[in-house]
Amino acid sequence: MKRMLIIAVCLALLPGPSRAKDEAPVEAKTTNKNITIVEGTASADGKSDVREQVLEECIVSLPRVEELEANVNAQSQYLREINNDPAKSAHVKTYTATIDINYMQYQKVLYIITTNSVPAHDPVMKMVEKNIKQSRQIVSDPANGDMSAKNPKLEYFFSTPEAAIKDAKAKAAVWIRQQSAVVCGPKSIRESKENQ
Repeated sequence: MKRMLIIAVCLALLPGPSRAKDEAPVEAKTTNKNITIVEGTASADGKSDVREQVLEECIVSLPRVEELEANVNAQSQYLREINNDPAKSAHVKTYTATIDINYMQYQKVLYIITTNSVPAHDPVMKMVEKNIKQSRQIVSDPANGDMSAKNPKLEYFFSTPEAAIKDAKAKAAVWIRQQSAVVCGPKSIRESKENQ
């Protein structure tokens, strides 16, 4: 009896197989699913989008240089070393001249109007011919002035209104010559007069 008790106690004290080793390992279950996310917006608010495309553009007519009038501005300022003379500093009047060239521009424009709506709706296209008033401002360039001074760096000025006007008219004449290449032909002028 003592012997059986000792054997039972010894067996109880012996390390047995661990429970974790005896059990089958737990496997993580993973499920793969294909998910398609569709992101989109439907705009059926009835609003219209207007796009403009210029198909043809030209100048109907340009003024002659002799017809142009200049606006002269005078300014009194203190200048030092006038015309490179260290002893000459004084309050003098300087002048600038401005010329506004007004002209008419002919345009043939295609308007494309699209509407946001549920049923398919073809865009509306509309051709419009119009004359637009345009203006170009020409200002005399002080770099061409007949008087210089250090103010504090070397600058040039017009000492008379006539000199400023002459410079502005010369610049206007150059601009008018450059634009003469885009003056409308006889057909476009006739069409623009009919639409006035």
